[in-house]
Amino acid sequence: MNYSTTNKRPGLFSMLTNLVKQQIGERKLDSPLGYILLGLVALVLAFAIAKIDTLVGMLFIAGLLGGTLAFICLFNTKLGFYITVSLSFFAFYINRLISENIPVGLGIDGLIALTFIGIYFRKTVQRQKYWQHSKNPIAAVYFLFMVFLVVELFNPSMDSIPGWVFAFRKFLNFVMIFYISLHIFEDLATVKEFIKLWLVLAFLAGAYGCFQEWHGLLGFEDRWVNRDPIRYKLYFQAGSMRKFSFLSDPTAYGMLMADAVIFALVLSMGSVTRKQRMLLLGISIPMALGMAFSGTRTAYAMLPAGVIFYVLMTITSKKTMAFAILSMMVFIVVLFGPFHNGTISRIRTTFLLSEDGSFNVRDVNRERIQPYILRHPLGGGLSTSGVVGSQYNPGHTLAGFPPDSGYLKSALETGWVGLFLTCFTYFVILRTGIRNFYKSQSPEIKGIYAAILAALYGYIVAHYTQVAIGQIPGCFFFYSMLAALVKLITFEKEQPNKKNLITVKL
Repeated sequence: MNYSTTNKRPGLFSMLTNLVKQQIGERKLDSPLGYILLGLVALVLAFAIAKIDTLVGMLFIAGLLGGTLAFICLFNTKLGFYITVSLSFFAFYINRLISENIPVGLGIDGLIALTFIGIYFRKTVQRQKYWQHSKNPIAAVYFLFMVFLVVELFNPSMDSIPGWVFAFRKFLNFVMIFYISLHIFEDLATVKEFIKLWLVLAFLAGAYGCFQEWHGLLGFEDRWVNRDPIRYKLYFQAGSMRKFSFLSDPTAYGMLMADAVIFALVLSMGSVTRKQRMLLLGISIPMALGMAFSGTRTAYAMLPAGVIFYVLMTITSKKTMAFAILSMMVFIVVLFGPFHNGTISRIRTTFLLSEDGSFNVRDVNRERIQPYILRHPLGGGLSTSGVVGSQYNPGHTLAGFPPDSGYLKSALETGWVGLFLTCFTYFVILRTGIRNFYKSQSPEIKGIYAAILAALYGYIVAHYTQVAIGQIPGCFFFYSMLAALVKLITFEKEQPNKKNLITVKL
């Protein structure tokens, strides 16, 4: 007797497999059964943590979150990149909160690498060119710099290969951020999406800095500052505590806030609606206050530098002239107004360099080390100066020497050849952006170009007194905006009939 196979009932294993595919693959656990499964998993985890060990449970949860982040970075590169940028703002805050010295930098580096690998896999599957969008002057000059750093591996003055690996890894991370951004910024809407994310994060950091100033540091923050006497001495100056918000230190916080204020102010001068302009000016207030409360003199100098750069770029505009006059009036009031407190006094000393002892000490150090720089065209080698030099090259001549300037650090570790390449790199960046700014015919794109260039110039100026370019999270803005300088002009070419219809929505 023959039986039809169409009436054969599926086995239990097949039913379970189909159920899993339906609930996870199709419905993404967005169903009553999915909620029940998630609830059961949560109960099991809670029971395991209570019965086994809290630390083991926390490690398990951290591994679960880390695996999820890794999966996102590999298969949804844009979301993974945005999550990485957001985590870079709060990673140091979490460290202080749990009182553990978690290697924050390594975690961020890992997420960047996974996002880069995700783009590589996607291009492999879709059979796209790996170096698409990379034929531009900025990519070329960074490739040249990478070749030079490889040559530095054979620098006879360098004693530590791990030190070279440490510095080269950081440089590769910056290049990967630039590369990732080149491929994520597929249209103008994506660039504006990133800008909105960055301004929101910067606003939160500024607002929290104001909270620290008016409320005082929270208990775990105060304990973190007092744990290290040297840190306390650096942070507590002129009778008040320098604020650092979510970031690693007051210097990184102050420079980030100054750059965000420049970016928001210049963006508000572009092709935006009145409501958008008021919003941009409104969010710049807590960021400007956060900059002031950080007590970072470099940040105070960044703001007028960025404003002056913008004014020079658009000096023929009546709106620009009014903005310049208003900015000058505010600057004069801050410098010579009849009010005094610790923050205002610190701002004033920024523009009276002869009265500031720290600047004089730096000048003496630079003059003392100049003969060494002239005798070593390739420098002392990567990771040979400052605290890192003491760690990787403890017996080196430069070990422990304070590289208070990014340019001085380049001259010390890569010689005057490396310093020339550093300056040439920033020249190419500004030249590319300025050329595209004047080539653009779209008021909106020109406004974004102006904001990016003014903000990048602020960082380039700050690099003279601090190692400003490359700190977390500012490196994400700097290197992502390099990609925007390259891509914005292509969006205008692709949509010539819509260039006047685009508006910035924040």
